[in-house]
Amino acid sequence: MKSIFDFSLFFEFRFGMLSISTLLLFVWYIIPYFYIPEYVLNYNYSEQDGANLISVIGITNTIGMVGLGWLGDRPWVNVSKTYAVCLALCGASIFVMPWAISSYPAMVVLCIIFGFTFASTFSFTPIIMVRLVSLDDFTVAYGLVLLVQGIGSLVGPPIAGFLYDVTNRWDDSFYAAGFFIFLSGVCAWAIGALKPTPDDADDGDDGEKESDALSSTVTA
Repeated sequence: MKSIFDFSLFFEFRFGMLSISTLLLFVWYIIPYFYIPEYVLNYNYSEQDGANLISVIGITNTIGMVGLGWLGDRPWVNVSKTYAVCLALCGASIFVMPWAISSYPAMVVLCIIFGFTFASTFSFTPIIMVRLVSLDDFTVAYGLVLLVQGIGSLVGPPIAGFLYDVTNRWDDSFYAAGFFIFLSGVCAWAIGALKPTPDDADDGDDGEKESDALSSTVTA
């Protein structure tokens, strides 16, 4: 049982920073998905306009998963730093939405940025973890990250709803989401540079094990 729920991993600095980053991201990323359609109605947009923005997020998120996944495989890419930059841009795109809400083209651009950069969590997190923990701990570590993601997804919408009830406007929910997702990027930056371990060119067998660990996230 201890090997299945090894919470001691949370006390390792780098894994702890990744977990905090993931928690902040998943508490607040849901704000655009849930509340953009209602938000835009307050600015004389139609329900279809709101639905189109959500579609833009979904399409660019899918493209981002593929594109950033390919990028993360390049040996010259610092995955943890790139992930941190993506999260910072993701947070910034949400933070400025209340300022751009009066311009539909600007909202489309911000939704494109949000959708693409948010995809980094799905493309980069498994790569970061396989370089962060031993292969023996990978399954447990990935399970803990999924646990953190689930907790964040459950907590986020009620918090945003509470902010709306207190302020009677959506702006503050978007400001908070943007700020905390940017902070999530800061936590990811604190992980530091992670070198591929092992180098496929030097150790083919271990490199194959790393690939197997990454592929296991698909079926997790």
